[in-house]
Amino acid sequence: MSAPRAGLLHEEHLLLGAELMPSDVTDGLVVGSYAREAPVSWAREGALLADLTGSAYLLVSGACAPELAGAALCGRELAVGEAAFEGCLSGDGGLIAAPLALRTGDGEVVVIDPTARGAALSGWLGFLANLQGEGGPAFPGTSVEDAAGMLVPLVLAGEASEAVLSDYARTEPLPGEGAVASVRLDAIGALVARLPRAGAIAGFVLLVPPASARVLWRSLLSFQEVAPVGTRALRELAREALPWGPELAQDGPRRVSRERLGAWGLLRDGDGYVGARALEA
Repeated sequence: MSAPRAGLLHEEHLLLGAELMPSDVTDGLVVGSYAREAPVSWAREGALLADLTGSAYLLVSGACAPELAGAALCGRELAVGEAAFEGCLSGDGGLIAAPLALRTGDGEVVVIDPTARGAALSGWLGFLANLQGEGGPAFPGTSVEDAAGMLVPLVLAGEASEAVLSDYARTEPLPGEGAVASVRLDAIGALVARLPRAGAIAGFVLLVPPASARVLWRSLLSFQEVAPVGTRALRELAREALPWGPELAQDGPRRVSRERLGAWGLLRDGDGYVGARALEA
């Protein structure tokens, strides 16, 4: 049996002196940190680059994918081409996680969470996908699977991220805030999502074809503004920059009021999601 690896960019990480650690979500490895790593504050003027392989990176797909995502995530219901941070509640109304959701197709929703809440999120989505109703599966023809073997997930976060990516996307615009689109980054076709501007974080998630991942990784690191970071720094950035970060840095589902969830943009009107009734109480 081969040794666990940190995804397709494993050798690239080793060249940068990465400290690897077991993933919370998969049986592989993630980068804990690099030998020479910029501080999280570098995002205020530059851009931080991280490989999200080994984090919670899930594809919800099938005939009832929008319905499953709508039940599991209490934020706004996404149209194709939209992206948003979404709350995920337990049955008793506790906040489990606040992942980024990307609606990439009629029957596809990608859910990403690099924080320590990723394992709980993955387990909860898997549980909901397998729920049985009186007449059979609650979400027939729909699955939740690890997307790591599909497109390679990268995040470029920081004030310089748009300027850096714009150097690649010279012939077409980058997606607007809270949008995901297919963009050619020079010769590389990738799915690019601009992060909703929540709190003090700006940036993009890039879903890159495996054959092009190394080329783009090295190319991005050729910019003086771009510094690689591992999982610990990325989680620190989420904790400091996102308004719900301090809550989700603590253990277990968090009891958060409906008003606060709404103010953070993690909650939609109505009650068509798990935990809605408990949240009312």
